[in-house]
Amino acid sequence: MIKISEVKNGDIVNARFEDVINTGEVIQVDREERKALVSHGDQEFWYDAEDLSPVLFTIDSLTTLGFIESSDPVIMGTGRAFVKGPFILQFPDAANTDHIHLIYRDEHRDIKGPIFLHQLQNHYHSMTNFHLELS
Repeated sequence: MIKISEVKNGDIVNARFEDVINTGEVIQVDREERKALVSHGDQEFWYDAEDLSPVLFTIDSLTTLGFIESSDPVIMGTGRAFVKGPFILQFPDAANTDHIHLIYRDEHRDIKGPIFLHQLQNHYHSMTNFHLELS
């Protein structure tokens, strides 16, 4: 389950209806009713907070968010790096995806431990004032 207070418009979440789980984008949040309107494909449905769950962040999800892997050794450092415009997401140790370094202009953030996709989206938004969306 995901806390409804963490969910924002544009966040990518899993939504469960009966025994079917679909990944979709949050279109609207009703905090009083504790529901979120989630779009997956051509359909939109309101889901209770109990039926929402986070999507685990993976390197593959970076491509769907419009990031491109960098081959620039200055950006990569000793690991791997992905860029989207001026935003850089580094994995200081290429074998360890549980340590992420986010860079946007003069702001740097270190994230240690696994994170969820909506948390990465929220970091991106707070650093750039733009929402990270599916491409």
